[in-house]
Amino acid sequence: MPSIQTRRKRALGQFLAELREQANLKPDDVAQLLRKSTSTVSRIETGHIMCDYSRLTAMLGFYRASASQRKQAEDLWEEARQDATSIEHSTAMPPKYRAFLKAWDEANAASVLEQTMVPGPLQTAAYRTRMYQAAARFVESSDVPRDEASMDHRRQRLRAPNALEYSVLLDEAVLRRQVGGPAVMAEQLRHLLEFASLPNVTIRVIPFSAGEYEIMTGAVNWLGFAEPDSPDAVYLEYPGGGEWIEKASDIAKFAGAVDDAWARALTAKQSAALIREQAETLEQGR
Repeated sequence: MPSIQTRRKRALGQFLAELREQANLKPDDVAQLLRKSTSTVSRIETGHIMCDYSRLTAMLGFYRASASQRKQAEDLWEEARQDATSIEHSTAMPPKYRAFLKAWDEANAASVLEQTMVPGPLQTAAYRTRMYQAAARFVESSDVPRDEASMDHRRQRLRAPNALEYSVLLDEAVLRRQVGGPAVMAEQLRHLLEFASLPNVTIRVIPFSAGEYEIMTGAVNWLGFAEPDSPDAVYLEYPGGGEWIEKASDIAKFAGAVDDAWARALTAKQSAALIREQAETLEQGR
């Protein structure tokens, strides 16, 4: 199976390369330590492959890494090694979601395609409470404060001085589904309009009349980074966890599918009018 360069493996590799250079060591020196080829060391440092934990600790010792550097390297290794073998539940704050939060902070632009619910950073407290209740099998009550804190953290980036450029694509079903009843939903729709008025937030709606489109199930989050050598990444959400898509060919497929969905959407102005109309309908009890 060919090696796949991912953003998280790149982050680990770059950090290890920095430690090696600080120790005035060459890739050949590390290759001798690991009993591997110099090309293997290069592939580790460029994020194409991962070393196992025993070799990681050997390198950290060889580089005379400090306690804080060792902790950072181990955290990066833990994030990079995650796979899709099981559903990740929120009880332990899944490593992939922790990686997503870190990537959210590092990104300069993000977009999301949501088919069934309002994206987390744009949810009101009442709307989110009802979603917790609906997802009781996947979210333990003891985890709610931690999850709310992480969502508040994501929301802050939309209003910070270095505000994230956030593009939101919603299926019309998101507007029509009355989460929490008419009053809660009307408040939520008004909340969306407030965010849509921010210069860094764009909200557009795919109307029912647009018909079918390629990705109609499961939220798709797209993160873009300012650094030229940092490729875009896609994070897919599902009940209780999520999955990274970092292989270039797969990202290209999602890019095409999401672009097609954007092409079917109403303009931002038309979308705001539809959201406002639905809010008024709920408020008037029609």
